[in-house]
Amino acid sequence: MPHEAWEQLSQQISELDTLAGIGGLLGWDQQVAMPSGSAGGRAEQSELIGRLYHERLTSPRLGELIEKVAAVTNSTLEQQAAVRNMRRTYRRATCIPSELASRIAKASASGIAAWSEAKNRKDYGLYAESLQANVDLALERATAIDASRHPYDVLLEDYDPGTTVEDLRHMFGVLQKELPSIRQQALERSGPGAFDERFSVSEQLALHQDVIQAVGYDITRGALREAEHPFSCRVGREDVRIATHLHERDLLSGLAATMHELGHALYEQGIPQGPGGSAVFAAPSTGIHESQSRLWENMIGRSRGFYRWLQPLFAKHFPGKNFDPEIVFQCSTRVTSGSIRVFADEISYNLHIILRFEMELALIEKRMTVKEVPAEWAQLSERFLGVRPKDDAEGVLQDAHWAGGAFGYFPSYTLGNLYAASLYAVLGENFSDLEHCVENGDFGSILNLLRERVHCHGHLYETPELLENAVGVRDHVKDLLCYLRERYTTP
Repeated sequence: MPHEAWEQLSQQISELDTLAGIGGLLGWDQQVAMPSGSAGGRAEQSELIGRLYHERLTSPRLGELIEKVAAVTNSTLEQQAAVRNMRRTYRRATCIPSELASRIAKASASGIAAWSEAKNRKDYGLYAESLQANVDLALERATAIDASRHPYDVLLEDYDPGTTVEDLRHMFGVLQKELPSIRQQALERSGPGAFDERFSVSEQLALHQDVIQAVGYDITRGALREAEHPFSCRVGREDVRIATHLHERDLLSGLAATMHELGHALYEQGIPQGPGGSAVFAAPSTGIHESQSRLWENMIGRSRGFYRWLQPLFAKHFPGKNFDPEIVFQCSTRVTSGSIRVFADEISYNLHIILRFEMELALIEKRMTVKEVPAEWAQLSERFLGVRPKDDAEGVLQDAHWAGGAFGYFPSYTLGNLYAASLYAVLGENFSDLEHCVENGDFGSILNLLRERVHCHGHLYETPELLENAVGVRDHVKDLLCYLRERYTTP
């Protein structure tokens, strides 16, 4: 009987994963290939999948199976993890009425469509109503789940369970205090200008195809395409896709976007499959997921060794074009006062995240209205980054997260940087010459260590325990600051 309950619970979770994959496929198609006039029909499709998923997730039968497995004596580590993780997911989901879940799914699809049009026209007014709807729904959902807690703490639990506003205030406070001096030193360093030669998008995409395969991405279980906003997407058990955004005169930003999403995809491809589905075999938090993308994008993908390795591959795709690895390294690590997050250097990036954290916290706490968002954004951008966006597309419309209702997501990027810094420090301790390893294209050794320390464990452990097992007891903020000082303030 206990074994039967586990099999039935695993089957229920597998079906939920299938519905989630269908939803992911709809989202992938919407951003990569869907005709612009099809948003209304896509919203209806997304709403139906969202409703079906919610109904299955909140069924009494699922709750019964969770408790039956929980009552099993001598249960396996996988079963214990599944119960812990599914109990939390089930508890949160059962607090949400189907009608509210349906409205949230529809508002997300409609919000993405409104955001895309508003960004293209550089007109926040076309998006404000959708943003208001998503803010209201986020608050309604947080209250339904737990009215006794700070609503932002409740929303954070979607992405980084256990992280609180208080935790973020502390970590972000240290970063806010220390980063400006590191940034100022980096700004004062002399170096080459931007790497802004023209490279055709199609040729860049071909280069990126070779890069992702060399690093370890299995193209038989994925795909690389273009979209307005870079993202990665799991659409099935053996289907993890990458969308990037390329620019004719900004080769390095496109490469960084691809390397970032590659990190996510490598993680997904490295998580094993088994009974319990995503309750066990998934990342324990968005911060952990971001640690993989930020490590590959920045610590590996912006290193001198990486550009030395890339030089012959670049020559293959762009014969006759100049590519000096040292100059490219200097270009890719330039610190500037730009207003766009995805183009930001590693130091400024965290200030972008703190800006967004302050903005969405103010929205959730109702200290700021949706109407005030563009002006407040411009003010904080000048305060944190030293620059005001020239228009709405460079300001509040640059990211799609709020359009999809993802409040509480942004802090995960900096949490990812913090965790990545500790993982990178451990990589340095395990490889006597990590830079030389990268230069030789030995990405497999690096990926194998990440597979062993992080990927293969899925969600058997919560984030703090997984991290301690992977890197030991470390100060992640200190590791990040040390890494940034070494790369950006030393000759």
